[in-house]
Amino acid sequence: MNNALAIPDDNEFKTIEMISRRAAACGLYGGVGNEHKIFMVLLSAREMGVKPMEALNGGLWNIQGKIEVSARLMSSMIRKQGHSIRTIEHDSKICILEGKRKDNGDTMRAQFSWDDAIKAGLAGRETWKKFAEDMLYNRALSRLARRLFADVVGVSSVEGEIKGECEIIPQEPVNSQPLEIEHVSEDEIRDKLNEFLSMHDVEDHELVKEFLQKYANHFSKTFYQSMLDYEKSGTFIEKFEAWKLKQLAQ
Repeated sequence: MNNALAIPDDNEFKTIEMISRRAAACGLYGGVGNEHKIFMVLLSAREMGVKPMEALNGGLWNIQGKIEVSARLMSSMIRKQGHSIRTIEHDSKICILEGKRKDNGDTMRAQFSWDDAIKAGLAGRETWKKFAEDMLYNRALSRLARRLFADVVGVSSVEGEIKGECEIIPQEPVNSQPLEIEHVSEDEIRDKLNEFLSMHDVEDHELVKEFLQKYANHFSKTFYQSMLDYEKSGTFIEKFEAWKLKQLAQ
């Protein structure tokens, strides 16, 4: 894609701004975000060849800077390019899809099973319990799209995929800063951990350690740094309790 196609000209830019402003003012698209967030969603929609209202009316979402696409829209985008998607098997236990490209005939299968959902920590969620077949189809479609039709869907993911990951992974405290720690003894780590554990009942101690380790792994920090981050931000109890409720609900 050249720059003429990638960047809107002045007239198109103003048109997208106007649509964003009016969409925000009408009060119907609060779930998408403010005027500026709506603008970024519409820019993404433009690059993907999606109409503005198709994007705003449940087609696209921007989750922490990443684009989610509804399963219906993703399927439509692929089929509009002349490619095909065939259902091989689909029930509440597994979904297997087969895709075929129009241009070169390449064929591929992708699947997502209930066992995959369990491994990913998704099966305990209410949406997955109630709409297992739909959720399995969405994930199988996303896998197939990324592997066979990446030129159609770009870097987008299917609805619920990014949001679900954000719900699992603890969010970094706002005041978190990179820390230079030359050496920390085991005694210092143990003492600091005991400070955190002392704020919670004994039965929650393993969950506290798991939560801190997830944070450390996700942001490529040490276990000790994760404790210092939360100590500085003062948000540990709030973040931990919210995460704990999600784990118990699964």
